[in-house]
Amino acid sequence: MKRLMMSLLIVTAMASGTPAMDKPNLEAMSNSEIREQASSLHPAALYILSARLLAEGRGQEAANWMYAGQLRYRFLIEAGGDAARDENVLFSALTEQVGRPVNEYIAGNVDEWLAAMQWALDWDEANANGLTSKTQHAAVLKDVRDGLERLMADVEANRAEIPAQREANGLENR
Repeated sequence: MKRLMMSLLIVTAMASGTPAMDKPNLEAMSNSEIREQASSLHPAALYILSARLLAEGRGQEAANWMYAGQLRYRFLIEAGGDAARDENVLFSALTEQVGRPVNEYIAGNVDEWLAAMQWALDWDEANANGLTSKTQHAAVLKDVRDGLERLMADVEANRAEIPAQREANGLENR
């Protein structure tokens, strides 16, 4: 876990143009500090929080924050255009290293999975975004949010099949 956190911090520092000394020390921040500052932090911080929570056995909360991080990250990349291209590397790494295990956990209960995605949408709507202007990029934000809502509709439409698919793939249903 510590190696993952250090890798994430290094890649985050490399992915953006801001010198590392100007960034908060995410490794030193507590979970509650990340939660309190989440709206102004880079979306990678929400993935770090998610990874910590999953390691603590707090899967629902981990999924909530992972989907919030995913939503914010997709928005950052889409709104940033070519300037945000380098962010794709970190986003892909986080999706694999944090997102995959969180999704493997949360999809074991469709209701909890849907609740996590809805929580992320609600949190994002209720909180400012310190990195990407919601007003200047309103159309992009709508597209990104619509993407998550489409995923929710797909999960709901396939609710009956998901447990059997998971079982066939050796994953737990809760």
